[in-house]
Amino acid sequence: MFKDSVKGNLKKILPRSLINWLQAVRTRIDIQVAIVAARAPWRSALYYSLYSGEFRREMHSVLQARSRYYESQSGQSPNSFLLRRNIHRLEKGLIMRPRRDIFGEGYINETIHYLEVCLNASCLSETEVSWTQSVLADYFTSVQSSHVIERARVAYDAISELLASGDTVDKGPFAHSSLAPATVSLEDFKALCVSRHSVRWFEPRTVPRGLIDVAIDIAATAPSACNRQPFKFYVFDDPARAQEIGAIPMGTAGFSHNFQSVIVVVGDLSAYPFEKDRHIIYIDSGLAVMQLQLALETQGLGSCAINWPDIERHERRMARELDLEPYQRPVMLLAVGYPQKDALVPYSAKKTAADLIERPK
Repeated sequence: MFKDSVKGNLKKILPRSLINWLQAVRTRIDIQVAIVAARAPWRSALYYSLYSGEFRREMHSVLQARSRYYESQSGQSPNSFLLRRNIHRLEKGLIMRPRRDIFGEGYINETIHYLEVCLNASCLSETEVSWTQSVLADYFTSVQSSHVIERARVAYDAISELLASGDTVDKGPFAHSSLAPATVSLEDFKALCVSRHSVRWFEPRTVPRGLIDVAIDIAATAPSACNRQPFKFYVFDDPARAQEIGAIPMGTAGFSHNFQSVIVVVGDLSAYPFEKDRHIIYIDSGLAVMQLQLALETQGLGSCAINWPDIERHERRMARELDLEPYQRPVMLLAVGYPQKDALVPYSAKKTAADLIERPK
């Protein structure tokens, strides 16, 4: 905040030509320092420790996320991330070919313990409860006995009353052949993908909430690492508010004033205990958003994915607007609305398979 204030005051005092010259000098120095620093990992670390603070927010977010993760495991404000991961791991063990006689010993007691924590805190959805119940029933029926597994089974039986669910549909692993065959032809799917273009000009029409809800339900079917689904969709469907939020990131100048609805996709780093997983929120969110855009397209709605810049003042403002914790990171925005009939869209030539495919020997 102080740094931004100083910059603002300097811009008022110094001539624009001098400011431009100073910025150009700083850029040239930065390029030379970066080239030298890039020659070794330790130099790179030194560069970002002493010369550039571009990754400080990310480092703070990751450590805040780790702290939040371990707090949730100890019963302070628990969430479903660990349980979802472990139930998914059990599912993978159940579908292995050949299936091992004993598996999951390393985390089954942790799973049952944390299930009890989540049930007592009422932090699970009905779908999560029935999914967990189905998978654990399959697991304890299929796995052979051991001291560790029997201890988990006894603990699970002790909390069975907490698991009472009206949903009797089995949500455990099932045969792929039982899935209904796809009714969309390759040609139709390609036509949908080709017809989707980024729309920046929208009719002044309210976007029905139900259409966005349906599209997000479809987006939620996208794959995510260990089925954690570490993201939320913050929906702004009041045009005035959508335009205000849509103007925060760079790149929307000149067209954010006609936004009718804006979705801010926010990743939750507290789904992970380690730094190595810090990029998963971006991968999983991207998978979901692409399905979201296609689902919107089928309902006559246009959309435009808006890049989110990792710039401190933008991060601070969005965090204030959405009341985000440090471990919650904006991933991207999505403008949504009915395309204007005479709206132009960029051609945006795409690369072909021949351009993109590499087949190493």
